[in-house]
Amino acid sequence: LYLPASHAEDPCKVIMCMAGKLTGDSGGSECNSAEAAFFNIVKKNKHGFLPNHTKDARKAFLNECPDNGEGGSNQSMISQIISKYGKVRL
Repeated sequence: LYLPASHAEDPCKVIMCMAGKLTGDSGGSECNSAEAAFFNIVKKNKHGFLPNHTKDARKAFLNECPDNGEGGSNQSMISQIISKYGKVRL
């Protein structure tokens, strides 16, 4: 189940770390908990893993990060992250 309150990790930090992962940068130990928070968002039912529901829940979590307020938007980066990792199950 996806319970937003259980994810203490900052969605903005998760975006930053997952963006680094997209480009092959591990982000080091500082990103371990952020990546874990992202991949721990998993939707299941009695039949098992639900990849599309998981993708939607992960995207909703990342969308909790407000845009930077300088005309920039996180949406492009979020789309890239979700496209590559939204349905991945570790």
